[in-house]
Amino acid sequence: MGTFLLVTLAGAEASAQAPPPSAKARQAAVAHANQGWTAYRARRYRDALQAFRRAEATVHAPTFLIMVARSCHKLGRLTEARSVYQVIVDEQLPADASQAFRRAQAEARTELEAVSSRIPTVEITVTGAGSGGVQVALGGLDVPPSTPVARDPGSHTLAVGAPGRRGLTKEIVLKEGMRAKVEVDLAAGKVRIESDRTGRDPGGEPQPLGPGQGAADGGAQEGGGPPGPGQGAADGGDAADGRPSPRSTAVVFTGLAATAAGTGLGVAFVLLSNGKSSSQQRLLEPACTDPARCPGLDLRAYNDLGHAKADLANAAVWSFLAAGAAGLGTAAYVLLTGQPDARDATATGLSVSPLPGGLVISKRW
Repeated sequence: MGTFLLVTLAGAEASAQAPPPSAKARQAAVAHANQGWTAYRARRYRDALQAFRRAEATVHAPTFLIMVARSCHKLGRLTEARSVYQVIVDEQLPADASQAFRRAQAEARTELEAVSSRIPTVEITVTGAGSGGVQVALGGLDVPPSTPVARDPGSHTLAVGAPGRRGLTKEIVLKEGMRAKVEVDLAAGKVRIESDRTGRDPGGEPQPLGPGQGAADGGAQEGGGPPGPGQGAADGGDAADGRPSPRSTAVVFTGLAATAAGTGLGVAFVLLSNGKSSSQQRLLEPACTDPARCPGLDLRAYNDLGHAKADLANAAVWSFLAAGAAGLGTAAYVLLTGQPDARDATATGLSVSPLPGGLVISKRW
């Protein structure tokens, strides 16, 4: 990937109007872009976005910017992705710009149209506000009433207030392509929502550009380069199509099996230990409470049963400890290797919901 990026940046140096970037800057940009590409393949889109932004800040290249837009797209930040795509489309490339730059601009134009159709809009109309001015905020940002505004898909808090009126808040969920109209009656304290979901179905997500496709690779070089979509699961992460890799599945099932086996052995040892304890008690005469003072007691058999009971109890403890360690290890593996579902912007963070007597805290991967 670094070799391909150097070719691209060399073309940028030759065609840029500003002073060409230094060799040190090019190397830094290559390192950042390599990190971004690795994170993008692993579906760690937040890390990819940061890395590609650092690469673009070091050396400007449309091939870096388009990966910034695609990372935003994958994270569900559609409005931000649209803005970055627009920057690429609006850029005036010099006559001697590299083929990779031109290809990135052409693909940004296509992806801009696709992402624009997926961005939901909402128009908020307020009645019953009286003679004073009305204040409308959506997701913490002021919005003009009776004007369609674009927002990313997900849950947004609508807050409406006016002098002399009781304020009103409501959660509004916007889906991709939705065209929503919200009618707020402050006097009655009611909210009415109408939606007409017209955009395209969210199936045409952008794919990373691999070698020869005009990403940050500098053109159609043959051989080498990073694998494209569907070829990056060999590193042990999730497959590019979202399914867990065979190794990940095997680790989880092995951990669950070890947890179940340890628990089962612990229960079995507890039952056997209780059986030894019962046998030990049966050796004692009904009126005898001290084994040392029971004349008819087989003291050797009594002590053997006691030792066996203690050994089985210790085995039960170690079995339960092993089961707990296997369960915690499996849970840690799932938490550390599972990636958030970036297709749903509302599912990547913790969700806290109040219930009578407690809270429900959830997170989806």
